[in-house]
Amino acid sequence: MISFIGLDFQPGRASAAALGRDLGVPARTSAAVAGCYEEDGTGVQCVPPVEWLRAGGFALQELYCELPLKSRKIWGLGLSGPAGWIALDLDFEPLCDLRLPPAAGLLDDLRDWLSRNPRLEPRISLVLSPKDLFRFRMSGAIATDATSVCAAGLLSARRRDWDRDKLEAAELSTRWFPPVFPSSAPTSRLNQDGMRQTGLPGSPWLVAGSTSSLASMIASAEMGARKLWFPGAGEHPVYSIGKRQPDETPTVPPGYWLSESPIEDQLLLVRKDPAHADCKARDIETELEGSGYEVEGIETLKAEAELGAAALAAVGSGLLKSWARYYTLLQKLPKASPESQGDAEPRDAGPGS
Repeated sequence: MISFIGLDFQPGRASAAALGRDLGVPARTSAAVAGCYEEDGTGVQCVPPVEWLRAGGFALQELYCELPLKSRKIWGLGLSGPAGWIALDLDFEPLCDLRLPPAAGLLDDLRDWLSRNPRLEPRISLVLSPKDLFRFRMSGAIATDATSVCAAGLLSARRRDWDRDKLEAAELSTRWFPPVFPSSAPTSRLNQDGMRQTGLPGSPWLVAGSTSSLASMIASAEMGARKLWFPGAGEHPVYSIGKRQPDETPTVPPGYWLSESPIEDQLLLVRKDPAHADCKARDIETELEGSGYEVEGIETLKAEAELGAAALAAVGSGLLKSWARYYTLLQKLPKASPESQGDAEPRDAGPGS
């Protein structure tokens, strides 16, 4: 049986899950990310890159060991993770720790870091998101996905690429930033070093992936048009516009940003501020109605992001055929099963465990 793997990164943990073609989950694992700290005065969470890579590799090693023999034919894996960045030098070595700003603040945080480290700017060759650092180290591929660029506020409204006008206005070199792909697009295969570090044989594919928040949504329920995702206090509400229309730029309400969906050719509106404790779905509906949008359904369930990342690999393979097929299978599963399905309970994996 062919399996698809999802790997999600968070400041304290890397979590992996395997997904079968029937959306069964034969194994899940997790590994602690050590050494995380908050930078004084900025609120930015920082992670040593070596720990990020170690945890991701170890979670995948453990996952493969947990998989039943019949499920060990791996097509590929999808990646998800938080918004953030890391700068690499001309030898592709880190110039800083991974930096995870508290909000969609990649541009501001990068400019602030450069102002404090002006002598490092000429040494920068590449700026990658946290999950894309793992891709680069495991496959050698330089790539990112459209949702990560949207989360940074830097996707061009005219085409799926970096907003070069914004980068140039911020005096940032456009050459630092990787090519942009749809979330389910295959970008590369694991190289020999990647296979050694992850324990995954056969040089499986890596698809572009997504931000964690959006990956968790695609794994929970169909991201249909005119649906509002309102998972609760502390989360960013998301509204699904639906299919992208040629030569049409949707209206963006105040306090929102326009985002690509992990599902190709669909668009989302993401609220910049998370919902507070007293915020109700009706409050968000009113905001959207003021800009001409109608809410036809509300979704509160969120699944683990690694399941969404695995779904991106499944659709990217072509073996699942389409998102329509994925959601047909998802609807046949027991209610809320994306959160609880699977024979293996997640466990905290670490060296020597």
